[in-house]
Amino acid sequence: MTIYRYLYSLRGAGYRKYLRGSGKKKRATRKSHSRIHNIQGQTRKEACVVTLVDRATRYLIADLLPRCNAESVNRSVPQFADSGLPCKTVTVDNGMEFASHAKLQKKIATPIFFAERRTPWQRGSNENTNGLLRQFFPKKTDFAAHSSAQLRWAVELLNNRPRKCLEYRTPKEMMDSFGFALVS
Repeated sequence: MTIYRYLYSLRGAGYRKYLRGSGKKKRATRKSHSRIHNIQGQTRKEACVVTLVDRATRYLIADLLPRCNAESVNRSVPQFADSGLPCKTVTVDNGMEFASHAKLQKKIATPIFFAERRTPWQRGSNENTNGLLRQFFPKKTDFAAHSSAQLRWAVELLNNRPRKCLEYRTPKEMMDSFGFALVS
């Protein structure tokens, strides 16, 4: 830091030309009009999975999206809302797939909250469940090569897996004990 402070002072200005990458302008990776002020993250074009996890029962609902963008999320999530899973709030990360969150909030009539950047513990149940889903689909999995049936099979296994936090009951048993009728 001391060296860089000197180089960027008036006395060290003559030496800046010897810095690696000096004079190169950084190129913007995204057009400024596509960025939303309260959304951060990269835009992905490949297929992905969107998941919703109930905090009380750890019940998982997932859908395979052909593209990981706001339009695909806005088409898929309202189907979750109609599935019978009680939903008081939705907490999402700061990905670009939630760029049109205002439209989504109107469609599902549920408040949407954003977790702060780099704070996965604010969405702990979802992050843990995504980790369990990674047992079936490791990182860098091309979801375009997988079918919705494969995803449903993995979700069914996870919803029928006993969890310590549920006193070794399954998320499906918990949903049944609450008396929710899920439509699939």
